[in-house]
Amino acid sequence: MAPVSPGMAHREYYISATAGAAYRVSSEGGVLECDDADAMLFHIDKSITIELQHLRPDLFFVHGAALVWNGRVVVLSGPAGTGKSTLTLVALQLGFEYFSDELAPIDLHRLSVYPYARALYLKTSPPPPHALPTGTIDHGGRYHVPLTMPTSATPSGDAPLAALIFLRRDTERFKGLRSISAASGATRLIANALNLLAHPAAGIEAAVAISQAVDCFELDATDLTAASEAIRALADAAPTE
Repeated sequence: MAPVSPGMAHREYYISATAGAAYRVSSEGGVLECDDADAMLFHIDKSITIELQHLRPDLFFVHGAALVWNGRVVVLSGPAGTGKSTLTLVALQLGFEYFSDELAPIDLHRLSVYPYARALYLKTSPPPPHALPTGTIDHGGRYHVPLTMPTSATPSGDAPLAALIFLRRDTERFKGLRSISAASGATRLIANALNLLAHPAAGIEAAVAISQAVDCFELDATDLTAASEAIRALADAAPTE
């Protein structure tokens, strides 16, 4: 694949309004009719996410949030509905730096994570006492928090990976972070990876290498404040470079 020149878009999207509140999105990938603005934004967001994986197959893409503390990245991952984006918002209010709430691209050679610049996206408003920041865009019952709202602009460079945290929200309640084995971490990492087939052995070797190199934990995310404080305590204890 030929490199993309600075300032040159790898893919362009053309949006036009149709009857009612519908939109037509055209790109090299074809034409899609979207019922409303929310569906249009969802389509473009997912399309860009997939396109990035084609552009950088060397990276190991994890569906997860990425937060930075003292220059090191903590990746939060887990099944849909575990509150990843809401927990990310609460953690940002505790002073974490924002890399992403959706995608954690891991460089397997540097063992670092790249930022993925996009608005923080919540399907529901956070429960009290937490609140959405001023400037949040509420559209169709979905909430888009611009990057400048919860923290400063996303950095352009990568940062070393410090830990993997897998979220849980089920009938088994426990407090704080609970350490898990590298084997368990690799299994969960595989379950939340997006481009396994781009790597040798269907990504298994890469997942094992990552989980052996960094500490792996599970976290009960039911209590957002307690969960955020547990992540901050872990980050505080992590050595700095």
